[in-house]
Amino acid sequence: MKIRLRGNSIRYRLDKVDMELLEATGKAESITHIGASALHFCLRGKDIADPVIKMEHDGVHLLLPLSRLAAWYAPDQVGFELVLPNADGSELTILVEKDFKCLTDRNEDDSQAFDNPMAGKNC
Repeated sequence: MKIRLRGNSIRYRLDKVDMELLEATGKAESITHIGASALHFCLRGKDIADPVIKMEHDGVHLLLPLSRLAAWYAPDQVGFELVLPNADGSELTILVEKDFKCLTDRNEDDSQAFDNPMAGKNC
């Protein structure tokens, strides 16, 4: 799973392995070790009506309605956006997307990424 933080937004990009885990177990996660500590991001499907995000100890936990995830598993669905209110009146934008293979070489292993629909097309 790739995570991008920018301002009041979090972007989750899941590859094929992440998607399979999420669909099979209801959970996908990413852990980054920083010295003796770890930063943990977790997406979890729950039988809830509305999405919830919370920060606990060393991690960010995004709980998503099972119905939202079921629709997203379809091959033609790239992702979805959520806008959640913060306690201070601001909003947090969350993007959850399938991770596509890069169109240019970035010297990264994207063997588990989804085929990029723009591959072979002129921009």
